[in-house]
Amino acid sequence: MTTTASSSRQTAWSFLSLAACLCTTVLAADNHVIFEDDFDSDDRHHAGLIARDTGERTDWFQSGVRQRDQRSIARETPLVRWTANRDEMNFRYDFLQNVKTTTLHRGTPETGTFNHHSHITYFKEVFYVVWDIQAKDEHGPGQHGLLRRSTDQGKTWSPVEELFPAMDNYIPSSEALRNGRYKGRIQTSNGFAVVDDVLYAVTEVDDHRGTSISNRKRFHAGRLCRSINPNGSSGDIFWLKKDAPEPVEGFPAYPAGDPSLVQKIHEYFQQPGNEIQLDFSANVPVSDSSTDAWAPFPISDDNHRLIEQVPSYQAANGTWVRLYRDAGLRGVPIPEKGFKAELEANKSRRNYASYSFDNCKTWTVPTRTSFPDACAKSNAGKLPDGQVYVINNVLPLSTKDGGRQLLGISLSRDGLNFDRVAVIRFMAPPKRYEGRAKSAGYAYPHSVVVGDHLWVIYSVNKEDIEVTRVPLVELMELR
Repeated sequence: MTTTASSSRQTAWSFLSLAACLCTTVLAADNHVIFEDDFDSDDRHHAGLIARDTGERTDWFQSGVRQRDQRSIARETPLVRWTANRDEMNFRYDFLQNVKTTTLHRGTPETGTFNHHSHITYFKEVFYVVWDIQAKDEHGPGQHGLLRRSTDQGKTWSPVEELFPAMDNYIPSSEALRNGRYKGRIQTSNGFAVVDDVLYAVTEVDDHRGTSISNRKRFHAGRLCRSINPNGSSGDIFWLKKDAPEPVEGFPAYPAGDPSLVQKIHEYFQQPGNEIQLDFSANVPVSDSSTDAWAPFPISDDNHRLIEQVPSYQAANGTWVRLYRDAGLRGVPIPEKGFKAELEANKSRRNYASYSFDNCKTWTVPTRTSFPDACAKSNAGKLPDGQVYVINNVLPLSTKDGGRQLLGISLSRDGLNFDRVAVIRFMAPPKRYEGRAKSAGYAYPHSVVVGDHLWVIYSVNKEDIEVTRVPLVELMELR
């Protein structure tokens, strides 16, 4: 099913005016200043800066950075800012006019009503899209990856293929709870890698175990990989590790990959801009009651847990920038059941950022930016003219309050000051099916620039997978 949006500047001002007010009033309090002369001692402490007396001047650096690697930085510390609301009295969201949206998959009870974690790439004149499907629930047993391809610039798409077969019983989470114990092996799609001119798809594999559906921990099993080829074929499945984990009883075993190839794929994901975003490689500490406490990611300077790093990009001044999703204040009690109200109340509704001044060898301690975010997964990239874009749920509201109902794109000429914003999608249709962690809205975007268009893929209510084609010329005309 394909739909085309052609309205000029749609208005739903009762909702968007509230969002604009939130962006205006709260952002003013969160904006970080840039220059040394503008800081007082409290500002310096809040921004996580430390001083080094050179004898001639005082240089300010982000705390946590190895100062010996920062010799080129003097009086200015780059900070990500969102200033698209600079005209506070007349701020309105621009709606992109000439976008084309295609539904790639529609969830059904027969196939699975949970669909999420989508990615898109373009390789050797073929589009590839991957995502995860589950019978009903996010991170339920048997969650696994699907694939579609397009060889005609997105006009038509191949039938849905099973990219990575289910590795456990494909059942709702409620059916995996037996005798007071929960157990299930799941997959989480993590996109693509290109090594030796071959395209590979990669998925995380985790075992969830606990005493209930809510009170369970994630144990990382490893990553699965396989090649996907322009001729329509796919290669054998293998593990990206030395020793292959044992399969769940009744499901196939897969071998460990060739060590040299595994090493190359690992090195690919270590390159700036290629970082794995949904990284579950470190187990959740036993002391933590949340499966969201992903240990690979840092803690911010104001003690917030950060997850889902956005693949890094290089700003115009040479600084590397990496954005993070805020998962909430550390130490907040998390209930075993029900809505995590206190944790949600302590989320900043902002993106955090870390910076590298030595080509990604070291990174600063992440600090809060003024970039509004519903605290969901974001995506970033560069347009052909060098502008940086960030696609995210730009309303500073919780998911429960409608934060994922707007999927926006913000633009920056220098990679630091994002001064324009436009709406890609707004107001998702009603959710059709219930399920664990199902939420309304457009979520987890991923994107690729091909020719004259930006292609953005995302899930709708975690039920359907859609892709929107955005003309680059329309983005260039944003003011």
